[in-house]
Amino acid sequence: MFNFSIFILIILFFKNPNAITVSEKLKNVLLEGYDTSIRPVMNEKDVLTLNISMNSLTVLTLDPDQETVVFSSEFILQWQDQFLFWNMSEYNVTWIKLKADFVWTPDTVVSTSIENTPLIEASDRYINLRYDGTVRQSYYGVFTNLCDMNVDKFPYDKQNCKIAIGPWSYIIQEVQCVTGPEIGPDQNYFLGNSEWDFLRINTSIAQSFDKDVNFTYSEVHFQLHVKRRPQFYIWVLLIPTYIITVICLFGLFTPTFNQGMREERVNLGITTLLSSAVILQIVASSMPKTSELPLLGNFILAEIFVVAIGVLFSVIVLSLHHRAHTREWKPPNWILAILRFTGSRKFLTKHISRISHKTTYDRARFTGENAHLVQNLDDALTSVRDFIKEEDRDLFRELTWIKFFDRLDFLLLIIFQVGNALVTMFLVIN
Repeated sequence: MFNFSIFILIILFFKNPNAITVSEKLKNVLLEGYDTSIRPVMNEKDVLTLNISMNSLTVLTLDPDQETVVFSSEFILQWQDQFLFWNMSEYNVTWIKLKADFVWTPDTVVSTSIENTPLIEASDRYINLRYDGTVRQSYYGVFTNLCDMNVDKFPYDKQNCKIAIGPWSYIIQEVQCVTGPEIGPDQNYFLGNSEWDFLRINTSIAQSFDKDVNFTYSEVHFQLHVKRRPQFYIWVLLIPTYIITVICLFGLFTPTFNQGMREERVNLGITTLLSSAVILQIVASSMPKTSELPLLGNFILAEIFVVAIGVLFSVIVLSLHHRAHTREWKPPNWILAILRFTGSRKFLTKHISRISHKTTYDRARFTGENAHLVQNLDDALTSVRDFIKEEDRDLFRELTWIKFFDRLDFLLLIIFQVGNALVTMFLVIN
C-alpha cells in the first residue's frame, strides 16, 4: 500500500511538473508589482493604524547602579495592508506566511533601549497575512532598557520602568499607534526573576516631539512594575549588621577584668565600626549615586552612630573610673545612696566606716628605762597597722567605685540596646 502511494505521487509529478501550491500561487499574485517601500494605504492622506501589544516578558537583570533593566520580550505588531487581500472563496486560504522582506513593515524600535539583541535576524523574520489584509508580525529580542530608579526604600523598593516603542521614521500623520489591554500579575508569560517579582504592565499611547524638524511621532508606552524580594538583603546585610551592633554593645558595657578596667573596649568599638563601614560600602557600591541613602544604607549608618556613641560613653566611663582610682576620690553620698537601692546595702553597712573616713589612733607615751626603744617599736607597729588599714580602706573604696560603674554600665547597656532596637524597628517598618 505504501509503495503504491509513492508510485501515484511520482506519476502525478511527472504529469504536471510545474504544479505549485495554493499559497505559492497566492503569493505570486499578491506580490506582483508590490513595492515594499510604499506605505500600504490607498489614499496617501490616510493614517495607518499600528497595533502594538506585548505578548510575553521576562525580567533578566535589573541594575540599580547603572539604572538599566535587561528583559526578553515579544512584541506583536499588527496593521492593515490595503494592497494585500484575496477572495476567501476563491483560494480557500485564511492565513499565509511570508518573508518579512516581501511586504512593507514599520521600522519599529524600542526608543528607550540602549542595546537590542534580536532572537531572529531581520532577514529571517516572517509575517502572517490574513485574507482581508491584516498583517501580524512578531518581534522578539533581549533589550537593555533605561530605567529611572528610586531606591529610597531599598531593599523594600518597587521600580517602574518605561518601555517606549514605535515607528522611527513615520510621523503621526502617517502611522498612528494603538495598544492592547493592560497586563496583570496573573499572566503566564510575564515573569520576574529570583530577585524581582513581576507586578503588572500598564499601557498608554504617547507622542514624542522632534524640535529640529517639528515632527510628532506616535508611540506606545509600557510601564513595567516590579517589586524587589528583600530576603537576601535581610539575611546577608541587615541581620548581620544588627547582630554585630548588639554584640558590640554587650562588649562595650560589660566588665572584662576583675577590677573593672576595660581598656579593650575602644578596640572592640573601632573594629565594629570598620565592619559596619565595609557593609555600608557594599550597599553603596550597588546603588545609584543619588543625594540620599537608601533605607538599608540609613539603617547601617544609624548602627554606626549607635556604636560610635557607645564607644564615646565607654571612653567617658573608663576615664572617670580611672581618675576615681588614681586620685583616690571619696565616693559621695548620692553614689552610696544609689548603691543602697541597687543591692549593695549589706556591703555598705559593713564597710561604710572604712569607705567614708580614715581611722586615727592616739599615740601612747612610754616612760622608764628603755622607753625610747619601746616607743620606737610602738611607732613602727602603728605605722604598719595604719598602712594595712589604709590599704584596706583603698580596697573597699575601689570596690565601691567598681560596683557603681558596673551599675552604670548595665544602665547604659539597657539604654543602648533599647535604642538600637527602636532604631531598627523604625527604619525597617518604614
